[in-house]
Amino acid sequence: MAPQQWMRRWLCICMTTLLLGFVGCATEDHRKDDAILHLKMGTTLFSNKQYPAALKELMLAAELDPGNAVVQNNLALTYFVRERYDLAQNHIERALKLEPKYTEARNNRARILIERGQYDEAVVEATKVTKDLTYATPIRGWTNIALAHFRKGDFKSSRIAATEALRIERQNCFAQTLLGRSLLELSDFKDAAETLDRAILSCEGEEAEEAGYFAGFAQYKLGKASAAVSRLESVIRQNPQGRYTKKAESLLEIIK
Repeated sequence: MAPQQWMRRWLCICMTTLLLGFVGCATEDHRKDDAILHLKMGTTLFSNKQYPAALKELMLAAELDPGNAVVQNNLALTYFVRERYDLAQNHIERALKLEPKYTEARNNRARILIERGQYDEAVVEATKVTKDLTYATPIRGWTNIALAHFRKGDFKSSRIAATEALRIERQNCFAQTLLGRSLLELSDFKDAAETLDRAILSCEGEEAEEAGYFAGFAQYKLGKASAAVSRLESVIRQNPQGRYTKKAESLLEIIK
């Protein structure tokens, strides 16, 4: 808080001003404590995919402590998963304005930029992430670089970035899938099939479904019909209403 100006002639006013200053500090500390509580609750709800409730808690946290960069970052993530990329970017920019060296927020900014089609800017941001030697998970920067290049159609650069990611974490599902899909686009079907088969073992849920479908497609391109059918049928069986189910069914019809 700004220091209070003392006025010696008016002792009672001085004492009152001092008292109000302490009360103000206590109130401000209390608001920040409450903000942290709402931040923790919002983050837990986010982790449990209860996004509307998470958003409500995080908005309360931001109201109580607008200078908290972590709150702004988590608000950005919550808007991101709800596909409000405009609002996500607004909050991630606030987080970085408050904490310019907040590398996690910078990496999230790169991911938001990818969804907004700003691939070159995303690569610049994610590259900064990979160069921060204090950042505990640089693989996230590399996978964002790979994804940005893939979305842009630069599959050679995507392959290089995904390979760098896998040097850090060999069993990373996202990096393996991106590498496999990049190899597919480059018509390297043999390596694509092997990479995507490894991805199937590393991935779970929807990510495994994506890896399984493209693994089946790679086997199909290699002329290995039975292997392709096996992978495609597994996609359908494991998630009958999945994002790749209809694609898998269509490809099976072509093969059979």
